[in-house]
Amino acid sequence: MDNSTALCAWNRDRVLKLLDILLNRYTIDLSEFVVGHISTIEKPSYFEILVAIILSQNTSDRNAIKAFKNLKNSLGLITPEKIIKLPDDYLASLIKVAGLTYRRVRILKALATKVLETPDIFSKIENAEPEHARTLLLSLPGVGSKTADVFLLMVLNKPTFPIDTHIDRVTRRLGLASPEDDYEDIRVKMMNLLENDVNKLRYMHLLLIVHGRNVCKARNPSCSQCVLVDMCCRRL
Repeated sequence: MDNSTALCAWNRDRVLKLLDILLNRYTIDLSEFVVGHISTIEKPSYFEILVAIILSQNTSDRNAIKAFKNLKNSLGLITPEKIIKLPDDYLASLIKVAGLTYRRVRILKALATKVLETPDIFSKIENAEPEHARTLLLSLPGVGSKTADVFLLMVLNKPTFPIDTHIDRVTRRLGLASPEDDYEDIRVKMMNLLENDVNKLRYMHLLLIVHGRNVCKARNPSCSQCVLVDMCCRRL
């Protein structure tokens, strides 16, 4: 086995070492994440949480939180009924800071309509086995793989592994993911390596995002400041 093969060979012990290094390096501020911000609200509904996660798609958590706050300040409790009744232009004005404004308006109204048509959908999702719950979430308008996985892991404490652009980039540079791996390949690989341990999956998800935002950036990564440099395939 040559040096590059050894460096990029990952198993459970090595992933746990990676997690330990990141835990010692970073303090997670949950308020910087959409789901963390939602947790500051007294008893948010599942619909509110899902709306917030959808607002975070293809934008920063900061902008998504601003958009969600605008909705919350205007509506109080965010419900499917209130979303449907809002004029499109007014809803657009509330969430425009998140971008893709009228696309999000259509998605939120379609989601609200679907939830009203199936009022027990969140109860079914909450009580289902993880993969079936994921299938139910993916059947909802505007819910893709990452949105479903964030909801399952961060809200319902079900084992899965959401992958955003930062995680995709960092796992490929580390050699945890191969160039050929797609979203599902990486998700399943991380779940297997961390043996479906919800706490470890949650911390790994958040810490890889923080590391990607602060050090392992898309352009000009700060490799000289990286605590993972000795584990990284990119340095070869």
